[in-house]
Amino acid sequence: MRLYHGSNTAFKEIDLSLCRPNKDFGQGFYLALDRIAAERMAKRTVRRFGGKAYLMTFDFDEAALADVPVKRFPQPSEEWAMFVMANRRPQVAATDHNRDNRYGMVAGPVANDDLALLFRQFALGLVTVEMLVREMQFKQLTIQYSFHTPLAVSALRFAGVDDVY
Repeated sequence: MRLYHGSNTAFKEIDLSLCRPNKDFGQGFYLALDRIAAERMAKRTVRRFGGKAYLMTFDFDEAALADVPVKRFPQPSEEWAMFVMANRRPQVAATDHNRDNRYGMVAGPVANDDLALLFRQFALGLVTVEMLVREMQFKQLTIQYSFHTPLAVSALRFAGVDDVY
């Protein structure tokens, strides 16, 4: 399977120590199934931090994850929303999260900018998790894959880099 990573720098090797914490599925290396979504991320990163927009392509061998704990969310759900909140906000008490990299790889919908207001309202207690999930049904969501351990990252093979225009 082909996956894409948009960034403001080009690279071939994945360094998990450079990944930011408190992201949707925890601190890890994130890739998109959708090339256009990754290109948008590259442009957004350049707007925020400068640099030049690049798209890295990786081939993903799912069979290589046989010994890696994996978590999958095929669609938005209460479980997915609570998992994202627990990873984004370490102060949230949760039994299932990935703040400790218990899952080497996680795949599921992106809690993107279209959902930012909903997640803020949920965090403030203004909407219930049921309302959050119901509203997400009307959003166009893309799928992301995140890799959190060296063993999980070993399932990825660099396939190329392109400039994003």
